[in-house]
Amino acid sequence: MPRLALHAAYPSSLADPGLAALVRAVAEETAEHQGVPPPAVTIFADRIELDAELPHAVLVAIAAEVRRATGRWHRAKFGTPLWQGE
Repeated sequence: MPRLALHAAYPSSLADPGLAALVRAVAEETAEHQGVPPPAVTIFADRIELDAELPHAVLVAIAAEVRRATGRWHRAKFGTPLWQGE
């Protein structure tokens, strides 16, 4: 099963249950919008992992949208990046 990970900018960024729920919801909504089954989202304090029986390109597109949408929201709300490399 293909797996992609997004790493948080700070070690415990994703430990907040509210933020973790937002990230999961964006992944599921993005998959629904694309008409594909949602990936399994595993959330750790420092990263998320997306697993799905989808073409790699589709999983990358979902991960990119999760990163874009949640990163923009986090920067607007807290003034800091959520993901590494932002």
